[in-house]
This record gives sequence, structure tokens and C-alpha cells, in this order.
Amino acid sequence: MLRNLILTGGWAHNFPSSSAVLAGVLSPVATSAIVDDLGDAARQLNSGQFDVLTVYACWFTMTDARYTDEQRAEWARTTPGDLRDAVARHLDAGRGLCALHTGLLCFTDWEGWPGVIGGDWTWGRSWHPAPAAMRVDRRPQAGNHPVVAGIDTLEVIDERYCEIVARPGSEVLMSSDGPEGEFPTVWVCDSHGGRRAYSSLGHDGVSLGEPTHARLVRRLVAWAGGGDAATVSRLA
Repeated sequence: MLRNLILTGGWAHNFPSSSAVLAGVLSPVATSAIVDDLGDAARQLNSGQFDVLTVYACWFTMTDARYTDEQRAEWARTTPGDLRDAVARHLDAGRGLCALHTGLLCFTDWEGWPGVIGGDWTWGRSWHPAPAAMRVDRRPQAGNHPVVAGIDTLEVIDERYCEIVARPGSEVLMSSDGPEGEFPTVWVCDSHGGRRAYSSLGHDGVSLGEPTHARLVRRLVAWAGGGDAATVSRLA
């Protein structure tokens, strides 16, 4: 059983509810501790007791003019140096990282975060429609990857992230298509340290609890935690 630290909390989502759903979804493969404070996350990660860090949060600097002073006072965060260092040590030790949904938007003052996560949300360009029924399809070239073995299509009510980019070195496993174009949805990378996985899905507990989506999330965390191909591909 993996030991998983879920970093959660932040802007515009009901993270207390959905992070509890996430922990339940992951319970067949991981015991999860949940934390919503960045400094506390750094301290816990530095303990060395966690196999995987799961970033399911929306903490960022909120410098855009659309946000009010009141919103910034409650929700804006800078990224502590201790957390950056803790993540680096965690990955250097060969441990895993999984980011979900708004994890891609986090840590806007940390220039290296997109390189860690293997992709980019570009402020002013990346966006999403309101939550709606959407379909995600496995990329043909990803058929042999254990995370998506037997998962050809996923249908879920969620936000479809548009104009996001997977960086070179990331392997895109699933993507979504629509009037706005086709964009990557799930990718993984395992160079330069521990394994890292990302899925843009997970707006709320309803999405996370959809059976095929739940299976995908379990596999992402199990793979990030070092699971072998046979074990990961058999996870239901």
C-alpha cells in the first residue's frame, strides 16, 4: 500500500469535499494524508514517509486584474521555498508526483513548476468552458501504457481544459476533442527524477467518483508511486 500526501485547497473549488472523495477513490492503492497548508505540506513531505505527492489544489498568486483585493487576501498564495525544495528532494529520491485538474495552475511564482509537472497552463491563453459532459479518448500510440490499458474512452462531466500543452518528454496518454480543438488531458513523464503524472480532470467529487475516471486516477497514482506495468494495468 502506497503512502500518499494530498496537497489540496484553494480557489473556486469545493476541495474539502472533493479531496475526501479523492482519498476514498485512492484507498485501494494508497493511504492518504490530506493537507491544505503549503508550509505544512513541505514539512510532511520532508519527513520522507510518503511515496507519492498528489497536488489537487488551486493555490497561486492571483496577480491578474480579474481578482479583487478581498479574493486575494483569502486565496492568493506564494510558493514557500521550503515546498519547492521538498518537492525536489522527494523526486530526487525517486518518489512520485501526481497532479490533478488545477494542479497545473498552481505555483505561478515557481518558474520550475511546469517543468516538474511536464506541461503548461498559459495564463491569458489557456481556459476552460463550464463543466459539461465531455469525452476523453486514449491516444493510439499510448495503447501499451499500463495507466490506460483497457481504457479506450472516458465520459465524464468536467471542465475541458483548452490550450494547455504537454512539454517535450511528456507522453500524452489521453486527449479530448471538441469545437475548440483537440488538447491533451492525461500525460506522464519519468525522466529527471521520480515519476510524474497529470490529468486535467477532477473538477469535483462527482467527476472523481465516475467509475472509469476513478480507475484512471488509481492507476496514475500507482504508476507514479513506482508500480510495475502488470500491477498498474490490472487495477480496476
